[in-house]
This record gives sequence, structure tokens and C-alpha cells, in this order.
Amino acid sequence: MHSGYHMSKSSKAETYSFWSYELSKRAFISSREEGSPEWMSVLLCGGVAGVVTWASVFPLDVIKTRVQSQELRQNALTGGTSERSTLLSGQTQRLGAVEITKRAYQSEGISVFFRGLGICSARAFIVNAVQWMVYEWMMHVLVQQKATQAI
Repeated sequence: MHSGYHMSKSSKAETYSFWSYELSKRAFISSREEGSPEWMSVLLCGGVAGVVTWASVFPLDVIKTRVQSQELRQNALTGGTSERSTLLSGQTQRLGAVEITKRAYQSEGISVFFRGLGICSARAFIVNAVQWMVYEWMMHVLVQQKATQAI
């Protein structure tokens, strides 16, 4: 059930990640000053890609978390931890993603979908900067290796 939310969020995240990295790399590296190290540009572009990615999927993640956590709240109220105890207690009504989105917006406003994005963006900047740097380094190593094998 929840894998659909995860798949939707993940596919969008990967699309935004590659798109934003390539776009920022083309814009930033082409306008880069001479003498500025390329690795700093890659780190910056990777960090920007991480922030753009999380900003684009953060509302979906909030909704997914609320859909999943309603099951935990029901189990806490009934004292059960299994699916069977939830079913036996009669509390089987689960809200769908659309209904949860409506209720969250009505009770907490648009900001509910972006609460925590700041700290998430800081983490995403660091993690994705390193991730894209490693990617570029590995691509460089593999291309050099292939070129030496061709000689």
C-alpha cells in the first residue's frame, strides 16, 4: 500500500536530482572564473541539486508520513500492535492521501507541508554535494581507465 507513495516520491526525487544537478552544473561551471577549482563547483552544484530535490518532494513526504503514522496512532489507542488487533477493535477506517492532505491544509495551512524543510535542506546540501562529487570522481576514474585500456 505505502510503496506506491514511496515509488512516486522516489521517481520524482531522482528526476529532480539529475535535472537540477545537470542544469546547475551547466550554468555554474560555464560561468566559472578561471583558477576556481572545479571540485568546488561540483560540490556547490551537488548541494543545490539536493536542496531542489527535497524541496520538490517534501510535501509528498509529509503526506506519506501522515498516511503511515495513522496506523501507529490507531494501534496506540487500542493497545494493540498487530493488524489483527486493529481489525478486531473496529477501528479499520483509514484515511487516504487526498483526505489527509485536505485535513492537514484546513487545520494547519500550507506551511504544514514545508515544516522541517530548512534542516532537511541543510542535510541534503551536504549529503548531495558529497554524493555528486563521488559520482564525478568515479566517472573521471572510469573514463581514464577505459582510455588507457584502449591504447
